[in-house]
Amino acid sequence: MSTNELNFYLNSFDRPQNFNDQAWVQLLEQSRTVWNKFLSGEDWKESLNIPCKEAYLMLVNTEGELIVKDDSLLNYVKNEHVKSWIKRVEEIAFKALRDKRYEIAERYFGKLIKLDSSNAMHYCRRAVVRKQLMNHKASLKDLSEAINLNPNVSAFYKHRAEVFRLLDVDHKAMSDLNKAIKLNPSEASLYEVRGKFRLSLGDRAGGRLDLLRAEELSSDSDSDGINEMNKVA
Repeated sequence: MSTNELNFYLNSFDRPQNFNDQAWVQLLEQSRTVWNKFLSGEDWKESLNIPCKEAYLMLVNTEGELIVKDDSLLNYVKNEHVKSWIKRVEEIAFKALRDKRYEIAERYFGKLIKLDSSNAMHYCRRAVVRKQLMNHKASLKDLSEAINLNPNVSAFYKHRAEVFRLLDVDHKAMSDLNKAIKLNPSEASLYEVRGKFRLSLGDRAGGRLDLLRAEELSSDSDSDGINEMNKVA
């Protein structure tokens, strides 16, 4: 990135309403200094004051990666303004996912992870997108991180089992399906997935049992719905 390209990039950001000209100039200069250090191949080792979302985004490259270590950032508070902006990023990510524009969805879910790396759902959603992009190893990594952050969500194990199957790691796929069912033993779809998987592995008896259980749970769910409607009537 040339000096002119860097200046163009930094000047593309709009000054927040609560910033005066002097504070904005200081922020631009801080970002320019960090970028020059990064472009010269040196690591930034000092603390940085990040008072707004623009200050953060100025330090993110075109691949959505932060050019400094997270522990260099100070005062990055998710106030109402930032929360509103995060919601907007989520809207863009979900719209791209609905429109099957997976490259864009992956990029924006990545931005959300940068902003809130403790949110396991962000990793899971990016994993689903990456699976669509046939990037199975990256998808597996995201799902493992989601499970690390929240090991009690059965859907994470179900998604990871699907990726393990695509990678032909059948024993790990089965292990994850077992964990998913243990966490959510009344979910019919989990038994259906495991049943079909067992049949594909030649376990006809186990597969049929799982599929039968899936049918039973689905029937129970339908019956409960009818009973609720009768009560209302």
